[in-house]
Amino acid sequence: MATLLLCATAAADEGAVAELPAFTFRGRLEWVTAVGGSSPRDTDQNPRNVLGAPQAAGGSELRPDLRVEHGSILQLFARPRLRVQVTKSRAASEWQAEEREASAEWLELYGAWRVSDRLALAYGLQNFQWGPAELASPSNRIFHETGFLRDPLYTVRGKHLARVNVSLGSAWSAVVLAEIEPNGAEPFVAREPFEPKAQAKAEWSAPDGGGYLGVTGGAGESSRGWFGEYGAVSLTDGLSIYADAVHQSGSRAWYPVDGAGTVSFRQTGTGRGLRTLALGGVRYTFAGGADLRLEYVFDEAGWTEAQLALGARAVSFASGAPAPESLAAWLEPGFEIVGRQHAYASLRLPDLPPAKRTSLQLRYLAALEDGSGAAFATASFDATDSLVLFASAMGTHGTYRGALSRLLRATAVAGAVVSW
Repeated sequence: MATLLLCATAAADEGAVAELPAFTFRGRLEWVTAVGGSSPRDTDQNPRNVLGAPQAAGGSELRPDLRVEHGSILQLFARPRLRVQVTKSRAASEWQAEEREASAEWLELYGAWRVSDRLALAYGLQNFQWGPAELASPSNRIFHETGFLRDPLYTVRGKHLARVNVSLGSAWSAVVLAEIEPNGAEPFVAREPFEPKAQAKAEWSAPDGGGYLGVTGGAGESSRGWFGEYGAVSLTDGLSIYADAVHQSGSRAWYPVDGAGTVSFRQTGTGRGLRTLALGGVRYTFAGGADLRLEYVFDEAGWTEAQLALGARAVSFASGAPAPESLAAWLEPGFEIVGRQHAYASLRLPDLPPAKRTSLQLRYLAALEDGSGAAFATASFDATDSLVLFASAMGTHGTYRGALSRLLRATAVAGAVVSW
């Protein structure tokens, strides 16, 4: 990081701006309202929905998007989220009392300073991601987002980052970022305390726009380091292939362990050898704008089919309520997607009738080892220039211990987005 700053400081002397323009303000506001329901799977792990998964919900939220700029030199971004929600669940064959919640949070709140054409600094609550894939970005170990359920309700909560962006000519760029404190969200690995992390990446882009390649590396304050790579290559005007991977020594995820007939969850993979999480894909963009993707994900540290079955046994209510820590580890073991091998297909269809105001996104995710799967569809209709109507639905298939079918049978939601 010191090297990058030294190089960038020299660049700042060359490209310093003599005079700053006045401050300007820009903003927009989204009002999102939706209602929906879900059908939890009735299993020994959640018999008659004793875990209280919501089966009916309605809510409304405001999403201001505000920006203050001092030319292109200084910028302040503020994206709060104000939400009210009502949920109702049916447990043990009886409807439970409604649960009401009102909350306010920051999705992003940060400042950015463009020191020169080669150097930019940012600090605060940010959502910073990269990678060519749609389902996940393995090489980004600070954000563990998956895009399977992405629709108008989908949001990403930013993380407290200090970030340095350096541009080294038209082809090379580099980023150093450090997550310095928690953002209040639930941990990626259940019950794991927050640890500061730092990651750097360097990227080369082909001058003709035909592809790019990046390498990354990072470490946490107490966990072992990692390194990764990502890239994409255009084969024709509409066809491209891409990959994204990370390699890390051991895993901090929870694994089910059978000890003399009693199953519990332990972090047994922390001292093991190099583990790889990799994604490969192909994308074709049609002349009319339709977009098709096929992706494959392999997680060497993921649960096997036998571990999925063992984990289900650990949280079965058949012989009494399982321990809360076991339920937490089963629900959030510490994987982008539970399981080892997955195939993903996505088709986006824009500009559909009527009047080319409708778009449709179809996605299917399959767990190749246990045969479970999930299908997701979301459609939106631009009713006016400021009003968008949308509907989303998901359905799963597989056994009660399947990687993608162990929790829910189906969900559905409909809503509207008003923008100003």
